[in-house]
Amino acid sequence: MPLVNISNMINVERRKQILDILSSEGSINTNDLSERLGVTGATIRTDLRDLAREGAIVRYHGGVRLPDHPRDEVVENYMVRSVTNIELKKQIGKQAAMLVGNGDTIFMDASSTAFHMIPYLKNTVDVTVITNGINTAIELQRYNNFKSIILIGGMLRPHSGTIEGLMSREMIMRLSAEYYFVSGNGFTADAGLSGNNFFELELKRSCVERSKNIVALVDSTKIGDDSASVFITPGKINYLITDNQISKETADYIRSKKINLVIAEGDEL
Repeated sequence: MPLVNISNMINVERRKQILDILSSEGSINTNDLSERLGVTGATIRTDLRDLAREGAIVRYHGGVRLPDHPRDEVVENYMVRSVTNIELKKQIGKQAAMLVGNGDTIFMDASSTAFHMIPYLKNTVDVTVITNGINTAIELQRYNNFKSIILIGGMLRPHSGTIEGLMSREMIMRLSAEYYFVSGNGFTADAGLSGNNFFELELKRSCVERSKNIVALVDSTKIGDDSASVFITPGKINYLITDNQISKETADYIRSKKINLVIAEGDEL
């Protein structure tokens, strides 16, 4: 089992703080940012370089700001998603991993929520994982308990870590799985799971067709949000897994719609 890299954990938290600051202030001087976070200029420059490379921020002389993208493009950026609501995603990832049995074949989407399942799959044996997520595949290959890791081919969408397109669909239609672990930009009990990127949503619909069980992974901050296009209706969802920050009223309403809601606990690895 890979060792937990404490340095990487600190980097993730610091980069989340950078994005939080920019979200509230719009821009900031690099020296001020270094002082506020209590790290050296060299450390901040490394963080900003990596964030800029992923398209999450824009650097200018002496400072940094958020990019002039529409909000939906920022939300789709993997670097931004990977440092958002981490603890909630860990809860959901642990709960979702409990469904996976030895020898299963599973689809995992490219979401940062599904990504957090990976450490909790360490005790399974001979599981085959099929994914369209570059970052997901890279993390999976660090473990030696999986039977196969299949990375779906196609076009790589910049800064998202997601592969999509016609070739992806053709490959998926030749495969099948016990479970499809999938997230989205929003979920409502009346409409279902929704997203913004139409090309990726077509791929997700294909995975639904080829899976016996659909497991929607939705943190509580997304419940009640309705994005551009619904790609999985409530009746097709076998399990809806969320975190323990969901309100009782919301949970009761979801269950009143006959949706199998599973509320994860907050235990760590």
